[in-house]
Amino acid sequence: MSALAPLLEHAERADHRIVYLVRTHAQEVQVLQEARAISHRLDHPFLALGLEGRQKRCLLLSGIAEMKGATAEEHGKLCADRKRATQRMFDEGTWLAPPAELVDPGPVDLTDLDGCPYYAKVLQADLDALADRFSQKLSSPAEFEAYCASENLCSYELSKKLIPRARLITAPYVFFFHPHIRQSLLSWLGVGLDRIDLVVDEAHNLPDHLRDLTTVALPEDSIRRARAELNDRGDFAVPDGPSASRLLEIAQGAVTELIDRYAPEEDGVLPEGALEDRILTAVGGTSHRLDTWIGALVSWGDALREERRRARRLPRSWVHTVALTLLAWPQLNGPGYVKVVTRTPRRALEAYSLDASAPADPVRSCHLSVHMSGTLAPLEDYRDSLSLGESARLLQVPPHFPKENRKLLYDPTVTTRYEDLQNDPGAIPRIADRLAEVLQCLPVRTAVFFPSFDLMDRLLSAGLQSALPPNAVIETRRQTMGDLWRSIEGFKRGSPEGVLLGVTGGRIAEGVDFPDEELEAVVIVGIPYPRPTAKREALRRFLDATTGRGWEYVVEAPAQRAMLQAFGRMIRSENDRGIGIVLDRRATAFAAALGDLRPIHELESEARAFYGRRPRSREARSLPTSPVVGPEDRPRP
Repeated sequence: MSALAPLLEHAERADHRIVYLVRTHAQEVQVLQEARAISHRLDHPFLALGLEGRQKRCLLLSGIAEMKGATAEEHGKLCADRKRATQRMFDEGTWLAPPAELVDPGPVDLTDLDGCPYYAKVLQADLDALADRFSQKLSSPAEFEAYCASENLCSYELSKKLIPRARLITAPYVFFFHPHIRQSLLSWLGVGLDRIDLVVDEAHNLPDHLRDLTTVALPEDSIRRARAELNDRGDFAVPDGPSASRLLEIAQGAVTELIDRYAPEEDGVLPEGALEDRILTAVGGTSHRLDTWIGALVSWGDALREERRRARRLPRSWVHTVALTLLAWPQLNGPGYVKVVTRTPRRALEAYSLDASAPADPVRSCHLSVHMSGTLAPLEDYRDSLSLGESARLLQVPPHFPKENRKLLYDPTVTTRYEDLQNDPGAIPRIADRLAEVLQCLPVRTAVFFPSFDLMDRLLSAGLQSALPPNAVIETRRQTMGDLWRSIEGFKRGSPEGVLLGVTGGRIAEGVDFPDEELEAVVIVGIPYPRPTAKREALRRFLDATTGRGWEYVVEAPAQRAMLQAFGRMIRSENDRGIGIVLDRRATAFAAALGDLRPIHELESEARAFYGRRPRSREARSLPTSPVVGPEDRPRP
C-alpha cells in the first residue's frame, strides 16, 4: 500500500495508467484489496481490474475436451473466429442465447459451436453502468468472474472493453513481458509506454521469468508427436530432398543421441552446431537447403492449422511447432544463449537464455517503474541483471516489525555440505536426530524446509519419520496444488504443535502466508544453495563477464533469498512472532542479510522464555529423550 497510494495520486494527476505485475493469483487479489482500501479515502472512485488469461475465463470452451492443453495462441484463434461470427450476427440483429448444453457440464463438440453468446452479451452491455458498478466496489478477479457468469458475460472480453477506463490494472508478468501480449495490452489501454507507471511485485522472480520466457526448447516428445501427426495425415516429399517423415526421423534420432551423449545426469552443455551437423550428415545437402526443407514443413503445418481452424477444430500442428524451432535453432547462439541438453523435467534440447536484460527493455521505456520484494537484496544483482542502469535508485527499507518478535539461531554443530554428506556415512542420521531434538523444543506449529526433496527423503528414512507427529504434513514432488492446499489448511486448523515439511524455494516456502499462530517457528535444514547444473554454470560465466559478480549473483543471492522467503512465512504482521533456526554452521556467511543471527545455546529454555510454553509432549510423540544442548556440550561431527 505504501507504493500504491502515491502512485495512484501521481497517475490520477498525470492521467497515467498503473500496470501492477504479480507472479501469483493470490498477489493479484492482495493488490486489489489494497486498492479498495485506498479508494475509500479518495474524493472520487477509480476503476481497477485484475487480468487473467483467456483460457481461465472462457465460459464457451471450458467444457470441451479438445481444448485441454491448448496454447493461448490456439485458444485465441478459435475465440477470434467465434467473435467475428458473433459480431456479424449482432450487426444483423440476431439474438444469441447461451446454449443449453453449456449450462450443465459435459462434453461439447467444437463443431456444434457458432458464435459466442457470452461475447454477444458484452456487445449489448452498458459499459458506462458496468464501469461505475465496478468502480464503486473494486472487485477481485473471482468476484468479477462470478458476476459475469451470473449475467452470461464473457469476463475476458468485458475486461478488455473496460480497460481504457481503468486507472489500475493488475496482471501476471507475461501480460507485459511477452511482446505480442504487451502489444495487445497497450492497444486495449489506448496509451503508450510513456504513460505507463509500472510496478513489479515479488520482483526477485523476474530475471528467471524473463530467461524462461526467451528460452527455446526442442523436446524429444514434440518431434515424436510431429511424426505421428505426419503419419496420420500422409507423408510428402520436400523440394529436392527426402520425405518429410524421413527428415523428422533424422531430427528425432539426432536429438535422442545428443541427450544420451551430453546429459549423463540432469543436463549438459551442447557443442555449438551439434544438432545441425548431425542432421546434415544424415540427410546430406547444405545448411541453405536444410532451411528450405524445414521451411516446407512449416508451410505444411501452417496449412494443417488453417484447415483444422476452418473445420472448427483446435488449430494445432506439431509439425509446425517443431519446424519453427528447427528453423530458429542456428540463430540462437552466444553470447546471450547457451545450448544445453536436459533430462529433467523433460528430455529436450534447449537454447537457454542467459540475458534477462533484453526482454526487460520495455521497462526502460515506461514513465517510471517500481520493483519491490522483501527479498530483492542484493539490489545491485537485480539492477545489473535487468540492465536498469546506474541511475536506478536502490532503496533498502528495514523491516518495520518489532525486532523482539523474531529470534534467529543457527546450529554450529551440523552441516549439509555436499562433501561431508558424501564422505561421512553417519552424517545423515546425525542430522535427523538433531532435527528431531530441535522439534522437541518448539511447542508451536513449525515448518521445516529442506534444500531438496532428496535430502528430505533421506532424513525421513534415517529416523526422522518416526519422530514426527502422526498428522505431520509433508510436501511431495508430484502433489497437486489442490491436495497441497487442503493439507496446508488442515495444518493451520490442526494441532497447535503441528509440523509441516517442505522445500526451500517451493510452493509452501515462497507462496503461502501463515499469519498469527498458524506458524510460529521455521527450521531450515542446510543452506539452500541452488543445485549445480550446466545452465547455472553458464549463467555464472555470463554474469562474470558482464558484471564481474557471477558467483554472488547465481549462487549466494538465490540461497539468501530462499532463506529470507522461508523465514518470512511466520512473520506477516507487527503482531506475529517466531523463532527461525538454520541447521548448518555455514549460516554465518549470511549473517548480514539475516539480521541478529546467534548460535543455539540452550534451545529448550530459550524457546520456553520466548513462547512462554513448555516443550512438546515426549510421550505422545515417541521422540528421543535426550535434551537439546549447546554446541559447547556436543561433540562436533
